[in-house]
Order: sequence, then structure tokens, then C-alpha cells
Amino acid sequence: MKVRIGAVGPADSLEVIRQVAALDNRIELVEFEYSAAEQLPDILGKHRYEFTQWIFSGPIPYDYCVKNELITPEEAAYPPLHGMALLGTCLQVMHNHDQFIKNMSLDVVDESIVHSLFSEYQLNNIQFELHHYEGTVNYQEIINFHVGNYRSGKTKAALTCLAKVYWELTSLGIPCYRVKPSKLAIQTIFNLLVSRAQSHVYEKQKVAVVGFELLKSEKTPKKADYSFYEREKALEFEQELLQITKKLNGSLINKGRGIYFIYTTQGDYELLFSSNSIMQIAKEISMRTALDFHIGIGSGYTIHGAELNVQTAFEHVAGKNEMKAIYVDESGVIENLSDSETTSDSENASQLPEYWIVILAKHNYRVTIPIKIYQYVKLKNIPCFTSDLITGLLKSSERNSRRILNEMEQMGLIQEAMEEQKSGKRGRPKKVYEFILNKEKAE
Repeated sequence: MKVRIGAVGPADSLEVIRQVAALDNRIELVEFEYSAAEQLPDILGKHRYEFTQWIFSGPIPYDYCVKNELITPEEAAYPPLHGMALLGTCLQVMHNHDQFIKNMSLDVVDESIVHSLFSEYQLNNIQFELHHYEGTVNYQEIINFHVGNYRSGKTKAALTCLAKVYWELTSLGIPCYRVKPSKLAIQTIFNLLVSRAQSHVYEKQKVAVVGFELLKSEKTPKKADYSFYEREKALEFEQELLQITKKLNGSLINKGRGIYFIYTTQGDYELLFSSNSIMQIAKEISMRTALDFHIGIGSGYTIHGAELNVQTAFEHVAGKNEMKAIYVDESGVIENLSDSETTSDSENASQLPEYWIVILAKHNYRVTIPIKIYQYVKLKNIPCFTSDLITGLLKSSERNSRRILNEMEQMGLIQEAMEEQKSGKRGRPKKVYEFILNKEKAE
């Protein structure tokens, strides 16, 4: 499976990034050219969730997007512009001028890194006039910085990491050279992004065990028919757990002594409880069965590890009479889920693409079902789907699934991609749908 990576940068940087990506069969690259920071909110707002990871041409667009919360550092990276990129540009200056140039101006690169780099290679006789970078840029200020140094005779050439500055200085007749990321640096970042993407998939495939431990209840009668009553309630409880097991695509095992384990994956566990808190589901089961119980969730890279974490969760709440839900991750970190409130629609909506949030709000449509469909399709990396998938996911009727898909199609969240090819089967072919993730695709 190829990793979809979005690339953001000016045309010349994107060209180099494209050349590197073309040689890596792990990557599916989609490019987004930009020339000003004002374009970045539109690019990320429309396309952020279409890609597993993002590569930026340099620190300027990356810092802008992270600072304005358009993306997180876990979703993106950029190749450094110091090291081979800077040294290579300096060699280009010497070659083009056919002489040793020791006075140059440079922007955006960190001052300490430049001094460290040139000291390491004993190139201290090359002097740079450096423009201090603090995470934001003023293009005109940087242009004036280079122009002032060149016209005052302090420098013989300007080195810039910014395409806009490069074109302006070139038009003014100032010897200017563009510092672009080296192919080696880009490949290193691609390796990081692919590793992150594969790690994310691996994390979702971790083992998750959801354990239920029945508590002794005062509601249980003390009469002679106790054993019959007990068995009847246990069967009712098992029926409830079977419904959860189906939703988790898991397996239910009765461990005896009132303990039940559901074996599933971390991805399926997160998917089920993304729209309803585990305590809300637990209270509904308790109300229907008149039974109280603790819930212990354990995740791990092996079944044995996840089971041990469930036992740790049960030990954490031993002796407590009120229902508790405890989560223990593969590192042994314990999280109390008992006091978690039901996730609100607004909190759920933050996990959807911006376009979906706007459309659902416009139609006053609850996000619970759309978010479950969206997360499942993205988690399983399914490009197209039919009503059969929705029926299985929501455990609903075929008729109800078609109604939901029709509503989502009418709102413009999904569209028909094709019709399912029937091989000798009777009945009308089913529609095959795909997501619409931005306004342009809807139009």
C-alpha cells in the first residue's frame, strides 16, 4: 500500500521533491504550489485529511501551518536547508563567479547552525551577513536586507531560501542564489514520513482486549431460585456483550467467575467509542440487565500483553462497588475513563474535514453516523463503498443504510463513483460511493 503524501512549496522546490518521490515506489505524491502564506489555510483546510503525511519545502510554510494549527508536527516535516543544500549553493556561487566569494548574505537559516557547519569544515573565512529568523517572515524586510548589504559593498552575492525574494532580487540585478533542499535531505524526510504512516497503521492494528467483570449486586435475590435467576441474568449480559463484540469485529470469550473478554484491534476499539463514551454504553447495559460491572481495557502488541493490562485494570478498581472503566496501554499507563463525559457533537466534528463540518452544520445533521462512516473508511483505507459496508458497520437494515447514504449524497458529502458490477445476480446493481472532501470536488 502506497503512502499518500501532500507536498507544499514553490514550483522550483516542488520539482526537486517530485524527482525524489518518483524514485520511491512507497509514495503517492500530490503537489500544492504556493507563493504566499495566505494561500496555506485554503490548501490545508480543503485537503489536510486526504493525506497521511505532508512534506513542506522549508521552515516558512511549515512553521506558519503549525503555529496557526492548520496541521500538527506529527503530520508533517520539511527537509533542512542547511548542510548539503547550503554548502552546495556556496559551491555554485564560486563556480559561477570563477573566484572565491567570501562575503554573502543569507536569510531564514539559523545563525548557530551556519557557524557550526562552516566551523566543522574549516570554512570560517566565508563571512555571512545573516537575517535573523524567528518563525515569521516579512518579505520586503528580507529583500531590503539583501539589497542594503549588496549595495553597501558588504556582500558580493545573496543566498535566499525564499522563491519570492529570489525573483525580486534577480529582477533588481543582484547576484542571487536559491537555497533549495538537497535530494538526500528530501529522501531522509520521506523515510521519516513513510515510517510515521506505517507506524500509525501498525498502532491501529495493536491488540485491544475489552474485559468485563461482574460485581456482586444487592439486586440479586437470596431465595432458592437464585441459581436460575443468576443464569438468566448471565445470559442477558452475554447477549449484550455479543452486540458489542459484533460492533468491535471481535471475539467474545467467557473466562468464568463472571469475567468476559472481547478480543479486537485498537482501531476498532477507538472507532466504536469515538461517538459514545464507554461509560454511557456501560450504564445502558446495566439498566437493561440490572447488573453492575467493571470494565478493563488493555492494549498491547501481543494478546498476552493486552490480557495482562486488563488484569492490571481490574486490580486498579478491586473492592470498589460502583462501576468503573479503566484503560491500560501497552506502556502500562493507567487512564480512568469512568468520569469521562459523553463526547459532544462539536468535539466529534473536529475529527472531520472542514468541508463536512460546514455541510453538516448547514443541514443541522448530527455528526454521530457520518463520523463513524468517515473514520471507518479512512481507517480501513477503502477508496469506494456500497450500502453493504454501512449495513455491516452500523449493524442496521439495508433499507436504513440506503436512506443514510441517500441523505449524505443529497448533502454533498458523498457521490456515486460507479455501479457495482453484477455477475449473473438478480436485482438492480448497487451504487458505489466515494467521499467528497472539498467544495471543488462537489462542484
